[in-house]
Amino acid sequence: MKKLGFMEMGGEFLVVFCALLWISRMLWVPYGFALGTILFSIGRLAQGNEGILAETPEKNQLTMIRLIRQRNISIVFLMLAAVFMLVKTPMHLYEGFYLLKSSWLVPFICFTVIEVYTTFRMSHLIK
Repeated sequence: MKKLGFMEMGGEFLVVFCALLWISRMLWVPYGFALGTILFSIGRLAQGNEGILAETPEKNQLTMIRLIRQRNISIVFLMLAAVFMLVKTPMHLYEGFYLLKSSWLVPFICFTVIEVYTTFRMSHLIK
């Protein structure tokens, strides 16, 4: 269980590090971002939520389940950001979608907003 937490934190660090280095246009940055996304996703989803639900008071159980689902949806946004960062096309057209080089930022911002909201909300419900 502890290894999964370290894997989640390491993936999160790699995602943030590569997102900051994206402007440098280094070739390995999209692959590092994708690797961090995979590590973060596996670490988050494999941990389970029994510990969080056990710490939550009975009256807040349904709200906590909703927040856990929102966190899982945010992982989908992070994976979508990784895919958009990896897509490189000369005309910015990919399967009928118009993608700019910075189009990965939209799902990444959705991911960060959901993560920040659920983190603060969950810590408030546990107290």
